[in-house]
Amino acid sequence: MSDLTILIPEPEVVVLGRKKVKLYPVKLKDFELFGKSAQAVMGVMGAGSVSAINNYAVQHAGELRRVLRATTSLNRFQLWWMSAPVAAQLIVQVVRVNAGFFGEALPVMASALAGLKSPSA
Repeated sequence: MSDLTILIPEPEVVVLGRKKVKLYPVKLKDFELFGKSAQAVMGVMGAGSVSAINNYAVQHAGELRRVLRATTSLNRFQLWWMSAPVAAQLIVQVVRVNAGFFGEALPVMASALAGLKSPSA
């Protein structure tokens, strides 16, 4: 039963201003959008330029809103009025949390696969 905490992870909570925001694991239906956004955000973060991060957030605001809507407890109205720099910071937290969820699941998957026997054996 302890594996269920990995299969159905609890959301992580971050504080955004005075509001507590839940960060959820990405759903399979949103995985492609999340992966595309996460890869782009990590690339921009790797560059380390504040202007590059803000430019990315402004140019991809719609995509970021869709990802944040799918992976946070924020509603459309809250996301619509969110500033681009805050959205960029929040998407980084979403990527961090989801990386943690995947990191927790990997050892369980590896041990489950190690227990399987090859049909040729």
